[in-house]
Amino acid sequence: MERALKSEVARVAPSWRLAFSRPGLVTFKAEHIDERIELVFAHVWGRSRGRAETPAAARELCAGVDRVHVFARDPDETIDLAAIKRDLGATEEPARAGELVADVIVSGADDAIVVGEHRASDRRGAYPGGGFGVVVPDDAPSRAYAKIEEAIAWRHLDVKAGQTALEIGAAPGGAVLALLRRGVNVVGVDTGAIDPHVLAYRHANGAHVTHLPIKVGALRWEAMPARVDWLLVDVNLAPQVAIHSIARLMPPMRDSLRGVVFTLKLNELRFAEELPSLLGRLEQLGFTDARARHLPSNRQEVCAVGLR
Repeated sequence: MERALKSEVARVAPSWRLAFSRPGLVTFKAEHIDERIELVFAHVWGRSRGRAETPAAARELCAGVDRVHVFARDPDETIDLAAIKRDLGATEEPARAGELVADVIVSGADDAIVVGEHRASDRRGAYPGGGFGVVVPDDAPSRAYAKIEEAIAWRHLDVKAGQTALEIGAAPGGAVLALLRRGVNVVGVDTGAIDPHVLAYRHANGAHVTHLPIKVGALRWEAMPARVDWLLVDVNLAPQVAIHSIARLMPPMRDSLRGVVFTLKLNELRFAEELPSLLGRLEQLGFTDARARHLPSNRQEVCAVGLR
């Protein structure tokens, strides 16, 4: 999503000038940095403290911070970070809001260690690398398990047992399983099959999934649950089409709906430039404080959350 990030920066901070970059890491030079800036396509962002050739030099760059996080520049790269973590006194624990965090970014190549800093807040991923501490169980049938759990953690959603979720695009059931484990009843709409393990899952409170093997366009109000607390949408449609597809479903949910978790597919990167208008569309449907973020489990897509 590097092109999307650069496009976003050009829009929200046009005075920033592109500087040292490597795959997974982009830096800019700027006369002024607005500490309140929110970036959709960055997992971690902050001021640079500089580059170091050795762990000892990196330790000097980490002076004066409350917490040190060490992580690989490329999350798919296998690097033994144990030694540098010990040298720097790094922790895997999440940062607490208000802490000054040193981000020590390491590559398995011969590149120097890059050190940055950011102020932790409840609007960021608090774990090293901007993660949310989500552990996906072995029986999860898809990465949608991580996507919904990260969305809940990012926006501090009050998802709790006894509620009901309607998921459009539920197969094969990753997000369904995550919600069932929380004691949330799920009605899943998808022509695809839902994993048999997920279909058979029963929470201690009786929460289970009801699968409607139809397209979203064929979903009638009468087939929807009497009460819907959370709406999840993860369909392989252009964002504008996907938002339009749920507009007609809103009236019967208006009295109970607490929020929407929408995976917007960026099949064309130009859609990334349309995010402000897409979030505006969600607000027109009655959702407030609609925000988007490229979560660690996202690929060429973003998570948009709107509350009511």
